Amino acid sequence: MKVGYLGPAATYTNEAALKQFGSEAELIPMRTIADVFLAVGNSQLDYGVVPVENTLEGGVTYTLDMFGRADLDEIMICAEIMLPIRSHLMVAQNGPKSLNEIKVVLSHPQALGQARGWLQNNLPNVEIVEETSTSRSAELVAGRTDAAAIAPILCAEAYNLKVLASDLQDADFNQTRFFVIYKHRPRWPMPVLNNSDEGVPITAIMISIKDKVGTLHAVTDIFMRYDINLVRIESRPSKQKAWDYVFFIDLQGQPGQPHVANALHELASETTWAKVLGWWNRSSKV
Repeated sequence: MKVGYLGPAATYTNEAALKQFGSEAELIPMRTIADVFLAVGNSQLDYGVVPVENTLEGGVTYTLDMFGRADLDEIMICAEIMLPIRSHLMVAQNGPKSLNEIKVVLSHPQALGQARGWLQNNLPNVEIVEETSTSRSAELVAGRTDAAAIAPILCAEAYNLKVLASDLQDADFNQTRFFVIYKHRPRWPMPVLNNSDEGVPITAIMISIKDKVGTLHAVTDIFMRYDINLVRIESRPSKQKAWDYVFFIDLQGQPGQPHVANALHELASETTWAKVLGWWNRSSKV
């Protein structure tokens, strides 16, 4: 089984892929989120793992935008991974011995945002440098004596760094949600976080609504009439014309349930198009 993930190795996405698939799968780091989608789309990968949302920093919009590409219409979601995020401040073995000796902090913008309060309280005057990934930050810090990286613990092991401080995230509930994507149907039973009869059934859809007064209200009214809880709704530019938007909705229930199927059928009257992106069971432990 070949599984691609947003790399490089030792990132949070790598950790999420390990959590979902274990060490038996061939885990392949990819340079960008687009590379993961494209490799799944052309069947170079069986599955892909991409970040979609963080509890502190919000949605990963680039992941959402990839679902709107016409050439990737066959890509679907088969599972989600909820990963608690623990950020660590790490330095080279011959690097700073205390916070006072740190001149520069490197990390991915998401990781920096999630530790914004800690940085302000503990390192208010250091230079902040954004890098393409937490792993790349750790790799760069391994060769410096004045810098620190904010990264997952896998990076300390991968680049022989020492940890100066742990749990930098500004909230104990900090988590990142990842999607497991595939093309059409898996060729063997897909891995899931929990047994198929456990957890909360979730369906993700993507819609484009008609340009008229009250359409969004009409869409939400359909779900209300069928007693369907919308657990997430987010808009993104359609990238087809100016000031045109599509909506991503996560709802409780799955297409095989009659009330969900009926609601999705009625959406046709208020949308120009609608697409089911996938369905899975959300762990009840989340």
